[in-house]
Amino acid sequence: MSTESYEDALERLGELLSIFIENWVKIGTSAKNKIKQEYGDLSFEEQCTHCEKEAVNVTLGNLLSYPFVRERVEKGKLALRGAHYDFVSGTFELWELDVKTTPAFAFS
Repeated sequence: MSTESYEDALERLGELLSIFIENWVKIGTSAKNKIKQEYGDLSFEEQCTHCEKEAVNVTLGNLLSYPFVRERVEKGKLALRGAHYDFVSGTFELWELDVKTTPAFAFS
């Protein structure tokens, strides 16, 4: 592999990582908006903690957008759990995703 093609590959990898990170950050926007609305009166630090936890919930919800994940969750073959570790206080929180589904029905 020539140096030029290696440098091109590294540049493309950097561009792909940038796109991935940008999209990953966009996913958290709904968490940020929810926390600002519900906890806007709290300190910035407290809002950040709530936002971290809500971002986990958003990610869990995103996992349910995959049919093979949703199917297994609905059949009880897979459980989705969220977690938050506060390394300053040494606390670890674990919670289950509360999934409520309704049967499909047709409008006539």
